[in-house]
Amino acid sequence: MLRKLCRSTAILTLALAAAAPGWGVPLKVNVSPAGATIVTETGQRLPAPATIDLKRRDAPYHFTIEKSGYQTETASWHTKEKVREISVTLHPLFTEREVTIRSNPDGAAVTINGQPAGVTPLTKAATFSRDDKNSPWKPLSVTITKPDYQSESLALPYDNPTASLLLGQLRKERVFSVDAKATDGSPIQASLTLDGRELGAAPQKVPVVFTRADKSKPWPAFVLRAEIPTIYQPAQVTLTHDYNDIFSFTLKAVTELPVGLYTPTVDLTATGARLAVNQTTRLGTLDTGERVADIAGLARLTRFLRRDQNLKAPLSALNSYAITPDGESAILSVTSQDDTGRFYSALFLKRIEDDGGGTARLIDNNKRYFDSFPIIAPDGSGILVFQSNRGDLNKFDVFRINFADNRTAGGVSRITNDQRFNYGPSYTDSNREVVYLSIEPNYPPARPQLSTVKLDGALPTQFQINAEEVSHREHSKILFTRMDESTGKRQIISVEPDGRLETNLVSDDSFLAANCFNPVASFASPVRILFVSDRGKDDQGRANNNIYVMNADGSQIQQLTSNGSDDILPAWSPTDPGVVYFLSNRGGAYNLWRLRLK
Repeated sequence: MLRKLCRSTAILTLALAAAAPGWGVPLKVNVSPAGATIVTETGQRLPAPATIDLKRRDAPYHFTIEKSGYQTETASWHTKEKVREISVTLHPLFTEREVTIRSNPDGAAVTINGQPAGVTPLTKAATFSRDDKNSPWKPLSVTITKPDYQSESLALPYDNPTASLLLGQLRKERVFSVDAKATDGSPIQASLTLDGRELGAAPQKVPVVFTRADKSKPWPAFVLRAEIPTIYQPAQVTLTHDYNDIFSFTLKAVTELPVGLYTPTVDLTATGARLAVNQTTRLGTLDTGERVADIAGLARLTRFLRRDQNLKAPLSALNSYAITPDGESAILSVTSQDDTGRFYSALFLKRIEDDGGGTARLIDNNKRYFDSFPIIAPDGSGILVFQSNRGDLNKFDVFRINFADNRTAGGVSRITNDQRFNYGPSYTDSNREVVYLSIEPNYPPARPQLSTVKLDGALPTQFQINAEEVSHREHSKILFTRMDESTGKRQIISVEPDGRLETNLVSDDSFLAANCFNPVASFASPVRILFVSDRGKDDQGRANNNIYVMNADGSQIQQLTSNGSDDILPAWSPTDPGVVYFLSNRGGAYNLWRLRLK
């Protein structure tokens, strides 16, 4: 009994000793901010603040204080310390701060650290973070996006959480209101194209989308073009992203156009002479009138059509001609193309006064020869001479055929027959002799030289005189054209029939500074010489070929045409000394014209 009583007394004593002050050491742990957790060495988790009874020992006690969003701290305390209370301050790792984000234009979507945050203009609280209490606050990762604009990204700092951005536009939809009018202000339904794409007729609204890959790149531009082909000159404007919404084209009427002249010729190449078609383009005015006061009458004798209005039609282009001795008909040399695109030239006959009539083929040309530059002897013999490749497809020779009563008689005869290129024939009524140009083949330094031959092919003679063209219409002189090496201009030169006494026919300084060519002497006495020169200027100050006439000695030069078109190849009428024929592209195509002098 006594033993049980003693044991109970001992247990009570121990219990009282544990509960009584001084048996353990109490420690109060305060934490700021509230809501933290204190973790003891044994892993016990106590909400702060907390008072903990600690046994006395030689080693200090260690505590861990933690709170979500704050940096975890540690604290130490020894039971020997007199202070029975400690305080711990936790430092936040996250904090909210008001941020302001603006954009121009408004309405851009904003994401902050990858999370949608709203649209601009935006003011809201955002959370900043840091790795530890000693690290700086991390900037916010902000992205701004808007359709048709380039996205922008930036780092928004904690100490200045405000941003204003000008957004770069990448796509613009524009609608342009476009119309067209003539110079007098009247509306016209011009055809519109945008970068070559057909849009239809004006007026209309033209939608255009401008896009670019990056705001640093320039905006694209589009060419808007308006025209009525062959009637009005095209006009165009470059549409830019900031161009006017409404604008009007003013179209000028077509008054001139480039006209092709397709002339069979001898081309001088690096390997020698070769047969070719010289495709020269020269401006022609649509005004077919004449300004020179000395003209009593002007008439177009052929009806070759403008190519720009007949692009699908087969090529049919006048390249040269001759007037028959009776003055009633013209022999026309016409350049054409076969189905493979190969050029050829054929001779046709047309009555001059038959304006509505057609043409008749003069010589069979089923093999597509280059028959061109016809000329008829003025001596009444009715011999027609022309250049052709009938004898050798690769080069020209001079051919003849009898012509009487506006028709041919007999077959075609070859006058020249050697290895040389023989072309550009002409002749006088004396000695029944042909004058022509001749050049060695396969010899690049060679130049065309004056040559003569009898109509029957006998006694060919080659002069050591370089020439570009020849015209022998006068008993006592041969007229030809040659380049003046000092000026680079073509000039007209006369020479005796035997090749002596070369004389520059034109002495006027203004003509010596210009090109002069296509000389032809009159049949009647006193002899007068027609020729072509580009001395004159058109309305835009451009050199322009016109027809002139002068005395046989080169004096008293008189201008006969002044239209702004290409007037070439003049010829005297064999029956009327007051009538001159010529080729001109006035009206938009090369045709045969006749003018009458006052």
